[in-house]
Amino acid sequence: MPLDPSEDFARAITAEKWDDATGEMSPSLFTGPNTSVSRLSLCPLEDTWDLFRRTVEKPPDRTLARIGTMNVGRLVEIGKDHKEKPTALSVAPDPQPDYPSHAIIPGKLSRGLANAIVREVIVHNE
Repeated sequence: MPLDPSEDFARAITAEKWDDATGEMSPSLFTGPNTSVSRLSLCPLEDTWDLFRRTVEKPPDRTLARIGTMNVGRLVEIGKDHKEKPTALSVAPDPQPDYPSHAIIPGKLSRGLANAIVREVIVHNE
Protein backbone atom coordinates (compact mmCIF):
# COMPACT_ATOMS: atom_id res chain seq x y z
CA MET A 1 0.00 0.00 0.00
CA PRO A 2 1.53 3.36 -1.01
CA LEU A 3 2.42 6.01 1.55
CA ASP A 4 -0.02 8.81 2.23
CA PRO A 5 0.56 11.90 0.06
CA SER A 6 1.09 13.97 3.23
CA GLU A 7 4.25 12.03 4.17
CA ASP A 8 7.76 13.27 3.45
CA PHE A 9 10.74 11.13 2.53
CA ALA A 10 14.52 11.50 2.43
CA ARG A 11 17.05 10.33 -0.15
CA ALA A 12 20.77 10.01 0.52
CA ILE A 13 22.91 12.12 -1.79
CA THR A 14 26.36 10.57 -1.93
CA ALA A 15 29.50 12.48 -2.88
CA GLU A 16 29.69 10.96 -6.37
CA LYS A 17 26.13 12.17 -7.08
CA TRP A 18 26.71 15.72 -5.74
CA ASP A 19 28.60 18.55 -7.44
CA ASP A 20 29.95 21.01 -4.86
CA ALA A 21 30.87 23.51 -7.56
CA THR A 22 27.32 23.82 -8.93
CA GLY A 23 25.33 22.72 -5.87
CA GLU A 24 23.49 20.20 -8.03
CA MET A 25 22.77 16.51 -7.72
CA SER A 26 22.76 13.90 -10.44
CA PRO A 27 19.34 12.80 -11.69
CA SER A 28 20.65 9.23 -11.55
CA LEU A 29 19.71 9.37 -7.85
CA PHE A 30 16.13 8.71 -8.93
CA THR A 31 16.40 6.45 -11.98
CA GLY A 32 16.09 3.23 -9.95
CA PRO A 33 15.19 0.47 -10.13
CA ASN A 34 13.24 0.73 -6.87
CA THR A 35 14.88 3.85 -5.49
CA SER A 36 15.52 3.56 -1.74
CA VAL A 37 14.28 6.35 0.51
CA SER A 38 13.57 6.83 4.21
CA ARG A 39 10.24 7.84 5.73
CA LEU A 40 10.68 11.00 7.78
CA SER A 41 7.56 10.18 9.80
CA LEU A 42 9.43 7.17 11.25
CA CYS A 43 12.96 8.59 11.35
CA PRO A 44 13.23 12.39 11.62
CA LEU A 45 15.76 14.22 9.46
CA GLU A 46 18.17 14.82 12.35
CA ASP A 47 18.36 11.03 12.91
CA THR A 48 18.46 10.21 9.19
CA TRP A 49 22.07 11.45 8.93
CA ASP A 50 23.27 8.63 11.18
CA LEU A 51 20.91 6.13 9.55
CA PHE A 52 22.26 6.92 6.07
CA ARG A 53 25.86 6.82 7.30
CA ARG A 54 25.17 3.34 8.66
CA THR A 55 23.19 2.00 5.69
CA VAL A 56 24.43 3.91 2.61
CA GLU A 57 28.05 4.91 3.17
CA LYS A 58 30.86 2.63 2.08
CA PRO A 59 33.98 4.73 2.70
CA PRO A 60 36.19 5.75 1.11
CA ASP A 61 34.36 5.24 -2.20
CA ARG A 62 30.85 6.23 -1.16
CA THR A 63 30.26 8.95 1.44
CA LEU A 64 27.17 10.93 2.37
CA ALA A 65 27.35 14.50 1.01
CA ARG A 66 23.78 15.78 1.52
CA ILE A 67 20.25 14.58 2.14
CA GLY A 68 17.40 15.43 -0.19
CA THR A 69 13.79 15.57 1.00
CA MET A 70 10.47 15.69 -0.80
CA ASN A 71 6.78 15.26 -0.12
CA VAL A 72 5.13 12.08 -1.44
CA GLY A 73 2.17 14.03 -2.83
CA ARG A 74 4.49 16.34 -4.75
CA LEU A 75 6.34 13.34 -6.21
CA VAL A 76 3.01 11.92 -7.40
CA GLU A 77 2.11 15.29 -9.03
CA ILE A 78 5.48 15.48 -10.82
CA GLY A 79 4.85 12.03 -12.29
CA LYS A 80 1.31 12.90 -13.45
CA ASP A 81 2.43 16.22 -14.93
CA HIS A 82 5.50 14.85 -16.73
CA LYS A 83 5.15 16.06 -20.34
CA GLU A 84 7.21 13.33 -22.05
CA LYS A 85 5.30 10.48 -20.44
CA PRO A 86 2.89 10.99 -17.54
CA THR A 87 3.81 8.37 -14.94
CA ALA A 88 2.00 7.04 -11.87
CA LEU A 89 4.55 7.41 -9.07
CA SER A 90 4.26 6.27 -5.48
CA VAL A 91 6.36 5.51 -2.44
CA ALA A 92 5.85 2.10 -0.83
CA PRO A 93 6.93 1.02 2.64
CA ASP A 94 9.73 -1.55 2.58
CA PRO A 95 10.86 -1.91 6.19
CA GLN A 96 14.08 -3.80 6.81
CA PRO A 97 15.12 -5.41 10.14
CA ASP A 98 17.81 -2.77 10.79
CA TYR A 99 16.04 0.01 8.84
CA PRO A 100 12.30 0.18 9.71
CA SER A 101 11.83 3.55 7.92
CA HIS A 102 13.00 2.15 4.58
CA ALA A 103 10.68 2.68 1.61
CA ILE A 104 11.03 2.54 -2.17
CA ILE A 105 9.90 4.48 -5.19
CA PRO A 106 8.89 1.41 -7.24
CA GLY A 107 10.09 0.89 -10.79
CA LYS A 108 12.72 2.42 -13.00
CA LEU A 109 12.28 6.10 -13.87
CA SER A 110 13.35 7.81 -17.07
CA ARG A 111 16.18 10.33 -16.95
CA GLY A 112 13.73 13.08 -17.98
CA LEU A 113 11.40 12.27 -15.10
CA ALA A 114 14.34 12.02 -12.69
CA ASN A 115 15.46 15.50 -13.85
CA ALA A 116 12.01 16.87 -13.02
CA ILE A 117 12.15 15.29 -9.54
CA VAL A 118 15.68 16.53 -8.80
CA ARG A 119 14.64 20.12 -9.56
CA GLU A 120 12.18 19.97 -6.66
CA VAL A 121 14.18 18.11 -4.03
CA ILE A 122 15.02 20.17 -0.93
CA VAL A 123 18.73 19.70 -0.19
CA HIS A 124 19.98 19.59 3.40
CA ASN A 125 23.55 19.95 4.59
CA GLU A 126 24.37 18.73 8.07
